[in-house]
Amino acid sequence: MKNITLIIFLSTIISCQIYAQTKPTFPTLAGHTLEGTAITLPEQPAKKFSIIGICFKRSAEENLKTWITPMYETFVAKAKGTDYFDVANYYDVNYFFIPLISGFKKAANDFKASTQKELWKNVIDCDTDIKLLKEQLKPRDDNQPYFFVLDLNGKIVEVVSGKYSEAKMDKLQEAID
Repeated sequence: MKNITLIIFLSTIISCQIYAQTKPTFPTLAGHTLEGTAITLPEQPAKKFSIIGICFKRSAEENLKTWITPMYETFVAKAKGTDYFDVANYYDVNYFFIPLISGFKKAANDFKASTQKELWKNVIDCDTDIKLLKEQLKPRDDNQPYFFVLDLNGKIVEVVSGKYSEAKMDKLQEAID
């Protein structure tokens, strides 16, 4: 009897550990960049980790703005010069921003006019059904921006949301390391 109890106990622990290690896959999302290039996420096969920022409502815009400069400087900007220890060289990731807000298709030209051209390849106008994406991603508060870190297989390894903080940026960076 003790052996059966021990076997059940150990198999329960092993099952829980396996389940805890299962990571959800980011849903397939189709769209095009502001440059006009068609894109499907997550990229397959991916050559590097991806960070996908999503804004579900315009009310998330204020908190999203707090992320723009730190995200750009950490994950998008390329170092000038020969400083091999520059963070931009170290974090070689794909970075995409997807505004899932109503009316973005109409506002895209205004957005392009107020955004650096080098960022147009990082902004995606989504063609996938927004309601379906919300059901799959299950945001707790769609009034906040979300940032998803995807591994090479498209699995979500980290999610942060809300206003920028160094602690949240650290979580993103640790997920990539």
